[in-house]
Amino acid sequence: MRILRSVQTKTCVDGSLMKEYVLDEPLTEGFLEFLGNFGTVRSLEQLKKPYFSFEKERFISIRGFTGDNTVEVRYIKEFQDLVADYFHLLLFYYRQGGPGIAQLKGIEESMSAKMNVRLGRSKENSP
Repeated sequence: MRILRSVQTKTCVDGSLMKEYVLDEPLTEGFLEFLGNFGTVRSLEQLKKPYFSFEKERFISIRGFTGDNTVEVRYIKEFQDLVADYFHLLLFYYRQGGPGIAQLKGIEESMSAKMNVRLGRSKENSP
């Protein structure tokens, strides 16, 4: 799965950045299962078109419809510069399969450490 183009970019009232992307293939259940390794996935299967949301605290949130090839990604204001590539990384490591999960977890750890430095927290005090 790859990003073909960004359709829309907006700054939200809370200062977060929202980008809508068009992907080269539809979002699948497999991708949602992959996302579950990194944050909270919620699905509303009872809708005509199954809706999902993904939340990775301090990183991003993703919303869309399973089977659709467009997705909305919100980047948290305080850490936009640190997580700007996170959605791209999710797509890349999804293609890697199981080994990609461990690799991305390592990258997340590095990003979280930078966030903690910015927040004035030491590694021992991080959530």
